[in-house]
Amino acid sequence: MLTESRQQTVLGIDWGTTNRRVYLLDADGRLERRIEDGEGILKVGPDGCAASLLDLLQALELGEADVIMSGMVGSRNGWRQVPYLDKEQPLLRLSEALVEIEAPRAGVRCRIVPGYCAVDACGTPDVMRGEETQILGTLASGAGGGWFLLPGTHSKWVFVEDGRVREIITFMTGELFSLLSTQGTLAALVREKEHVPEAFDAGLKVAQRSGFTHAAFGCRALVVTDTMPEAQASSYLSGLLIGAEFAGVRQKAGADPRGPVHIVGSPQLTARYVEALQFFDIQSRVWQPDEVYVAALRRLAAIQT
Repeated sequence: MLTESRQQTVLGIDWGTTNRRVYLLDADGRLERRIEDGEGILKVGPDGCAASLLDLLQALELGEADVIMSGMVGSRNGWRQVPYLDKEQPLLRLSEALVEIEAPRAGVRCRIVPGYCAVDACGTPDVMRGEETQILGTLASGAGGGWFLLPGTHSKWVFVEDGRVREIITFMTGELFSLLSTQGTLAALVREKEHVPEAFDAGLKVAQRSGFTHAAFGCRALVVTDTMPEAQASSYLSGLLIGAEFAGVRQKAGADPRGPVHIVGSPQLTARYVEALQFFDIQSRVWQPDEVYVAALRRLAAIQT
């Protein structure tokens, strides 16, 4: 059991597939240290999570810790598979749903944040793990409801109403861009990654009136007919993929997403999505990922600030 003096010292871990981000908070909820490494689930494996955590505790010189973990650590490929929550679990009461697991040593408490599952009108489920913690931190930092956008390898659009997750829509945007940029017909055309706004906007526009696979081949056709310079192909493809997200959200929601859309992501990706939202005349608000994660940890650990 943790001693009283260390009970509120929190070690938060955003433990993903390839990366691990670590946040050490003092007893007053202030961020003392942040570490990012490549010790993701894919590297350490389910059987290596406990040992990896022990190594981390030793490196941080922590004898005792209240460890709160989110992300793929709670997946079937992670340390312990934690069931998804349904849409009725309020985000601001997520602390009540933390799943405690056996700690690797005395003086350490380990809990995992469950993800969410939402089933659409067609009966198809969509899921998230890790993003719910960022959304919680955004709400705790003063965001209201509405659409939350978390871009990445698998871009998430999450609609929150009355503090509850109402809809989850996932797009494989980052993964598809990576695959198309390195394999197949388009790979040779998108080697130049410098952002070209007019080409990006053109891709956004075309994605609203054409199916993606046809529009993607159009990227090649534009280049080989000398209609578009090859140096613009990467930006055009990016616009097509992000534009397809907007078309998908519009189709699911039955209308354009009402702003402000709350965006939590890396600066580079966030900039592209802000540009896209401006193109569609939708307001946005950008939140810093580390700040909202720390806000979520305070909420999950019930640290009063």
